[in-house]
Amino acid sequence: MSCTWVQDDADECPYGFWLKLRYTYNILDVDAATKYVDDAYVYIYDDNGNFIKRIYATHDALAANDYKVRVEGIPEGNYQFVVWSGMTGSQYAVSGDTKTIGDFRLSLTSSGNTQKSELTPLYHGYLSTVHYDDNYALHHVEMMKNTNHLACSIVSVSGQVVLDPDEFVMKVVTANSTMNAYNELISADDITYEPYVSEQVTINDAEYGTLNGVKTAISTLRLMSDRETRVILEKKSTGQTVFNISFPEYIGKIGSLYTNLGREISVQEYLDRQDFYTIVFVLSGDLDQLIQVKVNQWRVRAYEHVKL
Repeated sequence: MSCTWVQDDADECPYGFWLKLRYTYNILDVDAATKYVDDAYVYIYDDNGNFIKRIYATHDALAANDYKVRVEGIPEGNYQFVVWSGMTGSQYAVSGDTKTIGDFRLSLTSSGNTQKSELTPLYHGYLSTVHYDDNYALHHVEMMKNTNHLACSIVSVSGQVVLDPDEFVMKVVTANSTMNAYNELISADDITYEPYVSEQVTINDAEYGTLNGVKTAISTLRLMSDRETRVILEKKSTGQTVFNISFPEYIGKIGSLYTNLGREISVQEYLDRQDFYTIVFVLSGDLDQLIQVKVNQWRVRAYEHVKL
C-alpha cells in the first residue's frame, strides 16, 4: 500500500501526532518499556511553559498502540511534553502541574521524614520543544526509572554468630523526596528510607563460606552522585552506629560502571540505569566494624571508608 499523492485509498497511511515511550536507559541498553512502563500521564506545556493539557493513557491503551500516545485537540504551535508513569498510587503527590512547567512538583506522600514501604516503580520522560500540526509525526520520549530497590544483607565473618533482625536498624538517608518537571531533585530536607522487609538469612560467600545474617529490602527515589546519600546501620539496644557510608562513593569503586554493551559510564549514569542493588555488608565477629561491602558481586574493602 502506497501513501503517495496518486494513492486514493489512504486507510493505511500514518496519521496524527504521536509520542512513542521508550525505556532504553537501563543497564542492559534494551527497550524495556513494554515490560516495565505501566501507564502514562502526559503533561503538555507551550514553549513558554504554560500548561495546556493533560493526557492519561492506561497500560492497556499503551499496549494496544505499541506504547504510543496520540496527541490531538491542541492548536498548531510549539510544545513541551512531560511524561510520568507509575504515579497513580497513593505514594506520590503532584502539585502545580496545571500552572506552569516551573511549578510542577512530584513528592512522596510519606508522613514525616520517613519512608518504609515498597515504592511503586516510577518513570520520567521529557521532550523539549517540538512543533505540533496536522501532519503525521512520531517523537520518541526516553523514560528514566526513578525508583531503586536495595536488597541488603548484614552478615558476620564468624559463621557462628546469629544476627537478630530486631537488633539492627538499616536505613538510607538523603534529600530526594521531591522532583520537578525536568526530573531534577529539589528537596532540601533529608528523608530516611527504612526497610519494608527484615528477616534472618543464611548466605554462602565465596570468600567467607556460610554466613548468618539479616536480610532487608529498601525502596528509594532517584539517587544522585553529587548529593549526600548515607547508608547507615545502627544497633537498637545501644544506639551505636556500626557504619555510616556514602553509597555513591562505594558505587564509584565497584569496577562495573559500564552498560551491557560495554560502554563506560559515569557514577550518575550507573545510578540512573541500575535500579536493583544486591548489597552484602560483612561485619566483624563482634558486629562492631564493617569489614567489606559486596555490591552486585563486586567486593570493596571497607577499612578506609567507614565514617562513624
